[in-house]
Amino acid sequence: MRTRAAVLVIAAGAALDLVAKAWARAALEPYGAASGFLPFVSLRLTFNEGVSFSLLSFDRERGRLALLAATGLLTALVAVWALRSQGWERLGFSMITAGALANLMDRAAFGAVTDFLGLHVGAWHPFVFNLADVWISLGVALLLIAPFLSGWARKTAPPRQAGSWDGGL
Repeated sequence: MRTRAAVLVIAAGAALDLVAKAWARAALEPYGAASGFLPFVSLRLTFNEGVSFSLLSFDRERGRLALLAATGLLTALVAVWALRSQGWERLGFSMITAGALANLMDRAAFGAVTDFLGLHVGAWHPFVFNLADVWISLGVALLLIAPFLSGWARKTAPPRQAGSWDGGL
């Protein structure tokens, strides 16, 4: 995967998430009843002032700014990893960066991250998330299987000619 493609994955992933969050804020009632969407996913608008599962929620502005600064720094570090890595790892880090950037922008604009996709099994609704969380989760999963994908690609690739250039993934 080339640098331009990584930047495109980051920009497109963040933009898609932000558009979906804008739709959710306009179309759904905050903290209203969950409405069916897919067999195990419902629509329910909530706002997360902390990080995963509302951990590190702060009531004071200084705490919110500290959380914003910390997540901004971590997002920048993951973006650097995305641009310095290669192949499947670059795609995984780019997906994580897309999700982290979208959640960071949402938190900066609204003071909380907009969540609207609720996972459920019957009447049990364990958590609500957003597309950025999906990008982050898929990116982490990709990083975990990247060594196997890279090994498989090397085994199945035809032999390269001396001096040939392979742009890779």
